[in-house]
Amino acid sequence: METSNFLENGNIPNEANKSRCNWMNCCTLAALALLILVVVPLLIVCFLCLHSQSPKICWAHATSPSGGRDRYIIWKWNLTDCSSFVRNDSDQKLEILQSGMYFIYAQVTRITTIKEYFTMTLYKNQNILLNQMTGTNTEEDTVSINFGRPYFLSKGDKLFCSVNSGLGHISKENRTYWGLYKM
Repeated sequence: METSNFLENGNIPNEANKSRCNWMNCCTLAALALLILVVVPLLIVCFLCLHSQSPKICWAHATSPSGGRDRYIIWKWNLTDCSSFVRNDSDQKLEILQSGMYFIYAQVTRITTIKEYFTMTLYKNQNILLNQMTGTNTEEDTVSINFGRPYFLSKGDKLFCSVNSGLGHISKENRTYWGLYKM
């Protein structure tokens, strides 16, 4: 009789079947616990890192040039997130507070015809020429010149720009500007 009971319930006795199910349940619970302990904190860290505030970019932009003393131009400055990188000093020079790569750009738009070439010059530390843009003296009323490129600037460098023949023929609106941003 015992043989038929053994065949009715399959090849595995009930006690062995129950112990295998308990072992598999324990393994499943252990894997689930490991998953919760490892993956969930990892997901939380990734979520916090990805959603943290992106680094702010220092951007200094000058517009609305007006005449100053000794060929200096007075600019209307907008400094965004630049407190530790750049500042505008009292002489209308842009002072670098932190060494690094900066992208400097400029545009000058001439709105009246003039006889000579018009030039905007960007200087570093009063006497080092960084860039000079020269426009044509064509018959056209409105002509723009522009440039943009990266420079390595050191802490303490002071930048300023000048225009060769005054601001009377230069657009003082949003078409004449210069600035930089920290790379």
